[in-house]
Amino acid sequence: MRRPCGFKITVGFVRVIGLCVRMAKKGRPAAHAVVVEGTFDAPVHIDQFELSSMEHEVATQLRDLASGLRSRIAGLKPDRVVIRRADLARVASNKEGPRLRLLAEGALAAGARDEISDVVVLTGRDLGVRAAVSKGDLDTAAAHKLPGLPPEAAAAALVGLVP
Repeated sequence: MRRPCGFKITVGFVRVIGLCVRMAKKGRPAAHAVVVEGTFDAPVHIDQFELSSMEHEVATQLRDLASGLRSRIAGLKPDRVVIRRADLARVASNKEGPRLRLLAEGALAAGARDEISDVVVLTGRDLGVRAAVSKGDLDTAAAHKLPGLPPEAAAAALVGLVP
């Protein structure tokens, strides 16, 4: 419930956007997003969407991702945004894909922060720690509680419901 002047009144639940970046095509990051509200044990699916860019230049792709997320946040009015950051690689890599994914995650975090102060950026392992479960158990819980949705974005959204 929201007051007209923008102050929030929390009535036992929060609205969260959970995001995870994937490389849709070579050189093209895309963010899967899941919007939920409720509680960790009883999430309610509100919406899902994908953010991407058709541009070739990296800076323009990143701008498009951030701009798209800012627009969605303005319309959906979440209380929190949780971005699932790439896990640390066991072997260091200089490949372009992982670097571009990290850039996209940074652009999304900056875009989200422009609109809302409660922005969380954590690896899958750290999301599990925040929910007091393992990363694997978190992903399983997300697939069970929010079936048919992108599992890593759904897991990020679920963690956003943890008080």
